[in-house]
Amino acid sequence: MYHPGKVIEVLRPADKDISSADTSVQAICRMWDDNILTLLVAPKIAASIKPGMVALVDYRPAPEHRPPVPNHTIVKTIEGKKGELIWTTYRDMHDRQKRTAAPPAQNYIG
Repeated sequence: MYHPGKVIEVLRPADKDISSADTSVQAICRMWDDNILTLLVAPKIAASIKPGMVALVDYRPAPEHRPPVPNHTIVKTIEGKKGELIWTTYRDMHDRQKRTAAPPAQNYIG
């Protein structure tokens, strides 16, 4: 399973405001369902990822973890019309789900 998110900021170890213990790159993303997550960026795309891009996050379970834990790694970036189409499709679905959600039932304690 994969989830789209929009990159807010990229954290590179070489940036002057960052001290890092390793060479990995992370990105802060607003996910389609309003969550904000800091995610590992796959090394092959770490140099090219930038804010504003739509990112595809690997949510498949990591095989080495029991119980299963999602990978939470950005494995693709999507730009242009295709990226915006994916982002708006997921966001529109999320907005429809929020509008149709039943309001919480009132609890009268007497």
